[in-house]
Amino acid sequence: MSTRTQENLPPVKYLCVGHQSQDIHIAADGKRSAPEHGGASLYTALTAWLLTGERVAVVSATGAGCDPEHGTGQKAAGDTDTSGLETYADPAGEQTVFEDWLDGDSRRQRLLSRAPAIDSSLEPLGHRGLNASTVFAGPLLDELPLDCRSWFWAEFACLIPQGWFRVIGADGVITLSAPDISRVTGPWDLVVLSHEEADATGDLSDWKRIAQILTVTHGSEGATVYSDGGEQHIAAIQPAEVVDTTGAGDVWSAAFAIRFNETRSITEAGRFAAAAGAICVSRKGLRGVPASRKEIERLLTARN
Repeated sequence: MSTRTQENLPPVKYLCVGHQSQDIHIAADGKRSAPEHGGASLYTALTAWLLTGERVAVVSATGAGCDPEHGTGQKAAGDTDTSGLETYADPAGEQTVFEDWLDGDSRRQRLLSRAPAIDSSLEPLGHRGLNASTVFAGPLLDELPLDCRSWFWAEFACLIPQGWFRVIGADGVITLSAPDISRVTGPWDLVVLSHEEADATGDLSDWKRIAQILTVTHGSEGATVYSDGGEQHIAAIQPAEVVDTTGAGDVWSAAFAIRFNETRSITEAGRFAAAAGAICVSRKGLRGVPASRKEIERLLTARN
């Protein structure tokens, strides 16, 4: 745990909001894995820290292992180093836990337990997001309200709304259904949907209305970016082997936002994000997050 005080810390560059999860994978033979850490807030935070080295804060529910008073704690995530992430949460709160399994080619999920909603007065949200210049809002379920855009004063705000699409059945099994988009407030600088979420939505006009840039990721088929009334395809970079697709969309989103803010180029940001996504799916879990910017640059150079 860091011993630096809040007073002598540099300003927060990236603020990632949304619950983290523990995921239990069920193999075809019924064997259950040890819980693995996940959630858009964790994947985007780790990506931002490893690619930029800037100060990153996370507002989440994580269970034991963080310091809710000072936010300078670290949470173990297997053998992945998360020591650079500041986590603000109630360590006594319940964790969101999923179990998942493959049903044919589709991944199915069941909710076993859930953390409570995030309070907008929770530090650092009560301090205008610590004046973070970039915010990633990634609800795991519905812990963030549809109108949470007003919580953030960041220069650049990215929404990864996957949790708002999750509907929990009586048996805990999760299905996808579009939220009431008319209640989603904006504007968001970047909104990232998976192709499954886009399919569940149908007409994307409401998302385009609240997003300066709307992207729909298509896995190995790349991504489609909608901006300024136009449409652009971003080709995927194919990895040598796909090991695990968990978190790939979150890594793609963070990498795109980081590079777009550096270049203001959708093409450049898309290529950078495609490389980050390819690295992510080539390794399992959080180990898939690119270890550094140089790792992405080496892949881009090799594919030129």
